[in-house]
Amino acid sequence: MTNPKTHYLWVQIHRYVGLVVLAFLFMAADTGCLLVFRGDLDHALNPDLYTAPATGAPIAPTELVQRVMLAYPDLEVTAAPLQLRAGQAAVMQVEARGGAPGQGAKDIFVDPATDAILGMREDRPGWDRPHLMRGLYFLHYTLLAGDIGRWFMGLVAAAWALENLIGLYLTLPTGLPFWKRWTPIWKVNLKAKLPRVMLDLHRASGLWVFIGVLILSLTSVGLNFYSEMVDPLVMAISPPKPSPWDRAPAAATGPALSYTTAADAAIGYARRDGVKLTPASVTFDKAHDLFGVAFTHSGRMEYSGLGPKTYYVDDHTGRLVYVDSPYADSGGRKLERSLYPLHSGQVFGLATRWLVMLLGVSILEMSVTGVIVWWKKRGPRVAQRKARRLKAA
Repeated sequence: MTNPKTHYLWVQIHRYVGLVVLAFLFMAADTGCLLVFRGDLDHALNPDLYTAPATGAPIAPTELVQRVMLAYPDLEVTAAPLQLRAGQAAVMQVEARGGAPGQGAKDIFVDPATDAILGMREDRPGWDRPHLMRGLYFLHYTLLAGDIGRWFMGLVAAAWALENLIGLYLTLPTGLPFWKRWTPIWKVNLKAKLPRVMLDLHRASGLWVFIGVLILSLTSVGLNFYSEMVDPLVMAISPPKPSPWDRAPAAATGPALSYTTAADAAIGYARRDGVKLTPASVTFDKAHDLFGVAFTHSGRMEYSGLGPKTYYVDDHTGRLVYVDSPYADSGGRKLERSLYPLHSGQVFGLATRWLVMLLGVSILEMSVTGVIVWWKKRGPRVAQRKARRLKAA
């Protein structure tokens, strides 16, 4: 049973914290609903980039990479798909050769049957059709304001998590019997007047989606404060296995391997270890002279479970350097790798993507009904305050 005075204090906190973060939470929920299907929407918006006109058999993936680099000697391919399909463009990430990592990064779209370049786009947010989904992503994540925006949205997410917990507390009855009083809160009386329906809908929907929304808010805090909070805590409490990124890269020796040789070496090591997953993509980390091959269930880059398992080999020797497998790593590493799959809805495939989208719709609904409830109750509250002031005078 809750104390009425304490209950009223938390009502005030819930009301005004909600009003402060309302606009940002509404924007995050709105963009988040779209970003759950980011890849699908990007394909639909840019059929000229993603659709390959040729219908012949695809060229071998790593051979296609070599042809692109021959056609564009000033560019270096840093990521490419390993499963190609006729009629669908192969999307590669490229950077300026010899430049700093990430400098001038671009997506390049290649016809897998002919090696014809279908188009390019820069690795940046924007509001034109090719860059729209990336623009929505950075708006959702950082308000397009870099680290300052990321930290601010992290604070909004923390306030949102607090709001969820306070909201649950406020549904608890202030008297007995507990279950008899609490059970009606889970229902909406559609025959009541509009203000009451809005209050019922606000409270009941909050209860039904409480666990899912709390997970979204906490994973949002973790993603926004990953380097400042999550990673230091994991390193202190449950550090992952040592990786090449924990130390400065060693000096390169010998000629660099081709994409084909490096990818074959990584796939060979994975098969030796009994990995049954499908090679999805090959990446090149030029800062550490590492080729990586990521393996997934579908052969596409996805984040079901804890995400892909990646084998990294030395760029010059083909020697296995590191296996990034969160499934065989520390509990801290599992926690780190669970944040994005849970937040994006990819953790269990299409079903959880739809679930996250529905959670986003619920957040929009609770934002709207919360404002309506506040506004409907504001008039009587203002009148009561005026009456008290007149009486005191």
